[in-house]
Amino acid sequence: MIRMIGLDLDGTLLTGDKRLTEGNREALTRAAESGVIVVPVTGRPLSGIPEQIRELPFIRYMITSNGAVTTDRSGGYPIRERCMARETAEKTLRAAEGDGVIREFFTGGYGYHDHSTRKLLWKRFERTPVLSYLEKSRIPVEDLYEELSGKERIENLSIMCSSPEEKERILARVRGISGIRIIYPWPTDLEITSSEADKGEALLSLAQMLGCRREEVMAMGDGNNDLGLMKAAGLSVAMGNSAPEVVEAADYVTKDNEHDGVALAVRRYVLGRGEY
Repeated sequence: MIRMIGLDLDGTLLTGDKRLTEGNREALTRAAESGVIVVPVTGRPLSGIPEQIRELPFIRYMITSNGAVTTDRSGGYPIRERCMARETAEKTLRAAEGDGVIREFFTGGYGYHDHSTRKLLWKRFERTPVLSYLEKSRIPVEDLYEELSGKERIENLSIMCSSPEEKERILARVRGISGIRIIYPWPTDLEITSSEADKGEALLSLAQMLGCRREEVMAMGDGNNDLGLMKAAGLSVAMGNSAPEVVEAADYVTKDNEHDGVALAVRRYVLGRGEY
């Protein structure tokens, strides 16, 4: 019996235009009414959780920044953190310097970048649904390193390059830095967390705290940063739009995020309605 569902957001629960469909909402609501704990597990910072997810009355716990932070909404505070030290974050950001490279750090549920990075970021995502997310979750600063110097617990770093070749050059410089985990969300991008941060470990830690066994946890995802979820959960489901390595790691594959893949899996494996 499934008692907890861990859900990635982008590419999984949300459509390409960042919507929560009525089908997914209905299925998760029914699961929650039956006592199942529904937990968003995302690479986004806390401020980037869409309002349509926040407004769901049954969402109490959120795992953000690729497993670095688990928040209890009832108290509004982190109950688990696996952050990197400021010194490690600065060393990594300096290794990723380059013309046209978008560099950000995340702490306290928000992302920080300088004004030149903001221009590059807005140009990259102009006229896309991502821009609304960026406007709510990013804070521009005059000097990235000066702002970083006042922070102690860094949740995540985002590195976006103009080409795969540039990404490989940066990778060669950051791979040797100790204490970090490198995630590959897109061919030109990197996300970097503490080596102790992982979506799957964060979900299982929460499950244990709430009295759920691993066999009672289902996880759903689509991207490279969801591999930890696939391996940790008792039942793992990949979206139809998933990366090949996620499909290989999952127990089952559902439909894609544009066709209520989450709802179909919840109905079949949680609500027992046998639909697919």
